[in-house]
Amino acid sequence: MSNSINWVVVLLAAASLVGRAQNPSIQQKVEQQLGKNVTVKEVTTRYDFSGIAREITLPFDRFRYQQGEQPAGYVESKSMKPATPAAQKLWNNWAKVLPSFGAPSQKLMQSYSGKEGGVIMYFRWAKPLPVDARKVVCKVLYGQDEKPFGADTKDDLLLSDDWCMIWSFAKPMSELKQAHQKRTFDIVNQEASRWMDANPEKAKKYLQPKK
Repeated sequence: MSNSINWVVVLLAAASLVGRAQNPSIQQKVEQQLGKNVTVKEVTTRYDFSGIAREITLPFDRFRYQQGEQPAGYVESKSMKPATPAAQKLWNNWAKVLPSFGAPSQKLMQSYSGKEGGVIMYFRWAKPLPVDARKVVCKVLYGQDEKPFGADTKDDLLLSDDWCMIWSFAKPMSELKQAHQKRTFDIVNQEASRWMDANPEKAKKYLQPKK
């Protein structure tokens, strides 16, 4: 690669558990791989929640957007619908699509119009979800056991022990979705840190080694 290159776009797949290690900056990582003449000009962040351990408690009520938290230019709307038929079917009748889950005890939808709007759906059950819950939901949304690696999809998933959240946006890189996913990522890290402090022995298998 020519040393005359002076910019690079860095794609970040955000880890879903707390990292308690000192990591090099993006610029340092790029310099290590491409040389010191390469300068980071833009960073694109994509959030991946597939690695969340279900034993870590994630409180359902923390994740909904509160009044006024969404970026400017978006308005709550009852007319917005999920961006894909698969997400719409889950909203309409989850128990029919995935009988092993049963009907959710609670479901909520936050819909937003304006700019690149979409919906955030929240489903909660009165008991823990099946062991293979993530895999079967992914099969409904993506036709395979996991979201295609590196793909920007209209539907994204976060699954906890007894609830799940689905972002469904026609524009996968919607500003609204990105903002809510960043907010979600921050909450996940806070809750994971709290859980690890309360469960030090169980937490050992999740802690990243110091570098």
